[in-house]
Amino acid sequence: MKKFRIFLFILLQILFSGCFRQHSTVTPLEPIRTLEQLESYRQQGLVPKKIERIFCSGGTLRLAVYLESADKVVAVDTNERREKGRNGMKAYLVAHPEFCNMPIGGETSGRDNPETLLSLKNQPQLIIKADTNAGYDPAELTRRTGIPVLLVPMRGITVGRKDFDAGLRLMGAALGKSERAEAVLEFFDREMTDIKLRTQKDEASGRSKPLAYVGGVSYNGSHAFHSTEAGYPPFVIAEVNTPVKENENEPTLGKRHTMLAKEKILEWNPDILFLDLGTLYLGEASGLIELQNDPAYRSLKAVKAGNVYSLLPNTFYFVNHDAVLINAWFVGKILYPEQFKDIVPKKKADEIFTFLVGKPVFELLNAELDHLALEKLEMLK
Repeated sequence: MKKFRIFLFILLQILFSGCFRQHSTVTPLEPIRTLEQLESYRQQGLVPKKIERIFCSGGTLRLAVYLESADKVVAVDTNERREKGRNGMKAYLVAHPEFCNMPIGGETSGRDNPETLLSLKNQPQLIIKADTNAGYDPAELTRRTGIPVLLVPMRGITVGRKDFDAGLRLMGAALGKSERAEAVLEFFDREMTDIKLRTQKDEASGRSKPLAYVGGVSYNGSHAFHSTEAGYPPFVIAEVNTPVKENENEPTLGKRHTMLAKEKILEWNPDILFLDLGTLYLGEASGLIELQNDPAYRSLKAVKAGNVYSLLPNTFYFVNHDAVLINAWFVGKILYPEQFKDIVPKKKADEIFTFLVGKPVFELLNAELDHLALEKLEMLK
C-alpha cells in the first residue's frame, strides 16, 4: 500500500509538472485590435518590429495587396485557392496569380487551422484575420500557435468608413506601411469627392434623375437578379435615385441586403437597370440568363429600351473596394453623361487597379467575366 501511495504521488507530480510547463509556454497575447495594443506588444518583444511573413485570413488578403505587402504573404485560405473561374471576381487575385499556388493556412471564412500553420515551412510572424466573430476563435488561435493575431474590421468605404480606416491603419502600422495606408485612404477620398462633385453639378441643373435598380448582388455567395442591396456602395457614392432603401416597415427591405419578390421589381419598373456580374458564378441560373429568358423581366421598360448595364462584382468574399470605385464612376457616366463626358470607364478602371492592386488588370479580369464588364448589355435587346 505504501509503495502504491509513493507511485501515485510521483505520477501526480509528473502530471502537474507537465500541465505547469504547458501552461507556462502559453503566450500572453490577446488578439490585436488597436494601435495601442500593437505598440505595447512590440515594446514587450511579443510582436516583431519588422514583419516579413504573414497569413491573411477571411478576405483580408486584398487589404495586404492594397498596402503593397503581397510579397509578405506566405499562406492563404482556401477561398483564395478555389477554381480559377472565381479569380475574375477579385482583382487582387488577377494581379497576383502567385496566391493561387501558395500553401493553405486554413479554410474559408476564417476557419483557420493551427496545426497547418505550425507545419508551414515559412511560418507567419503575424496572422491577419477578419474581425467578424466567425471561424476559429482568434484568442485560441494565438494560444495554440504562439503567433500574434491582428483583427481587421471588414467594413466599407461608405458605410463603416471609420472602422475601415482604423483597420487599414492598424495593418499599415503592423506591416511598416503606414504611409501607404494613408495614401490609400486619401485616394479613396479623392475619387469619391470627384464623383460626388460631378453628381451635385447635375442636380443643380434641375434635371430629374432616372430611377435605377441593381440586381445580382452577391451576399454569402452569388445570387440571381432579385438579389439587391439598400445602400449599394456605388449607388451611394454616385447619389443614385433608387427605390431600394432600408425600410423597417417592409419585410423585404428591412435589411441592407435583400431578396426581392420579382413582383416588386416589376412594380417599380426602373428606367435603368444594372447587373452586378457576381451573378455570373451561378451559370445558367444567373441574373444575366434571367434577363435574357424570363418573360416578366423582358417586359421591363429598361430591358425593352436597352438600358441595362453591367458592373464589376462589387462583393465577393467581402467587399471589392476597387470595384466599388470603378462601378461608381461607371454608374455616374451612365446616369449623368454630361458631367462624366471626360471619363472613359475602362481606362479609369485600370488607373484604379494600378494604384490599388499594382497592375492595370481590367482586361484580364474582364476576360474571366466573359468580356461583359462595364458595358451596355446589347444581348438583351
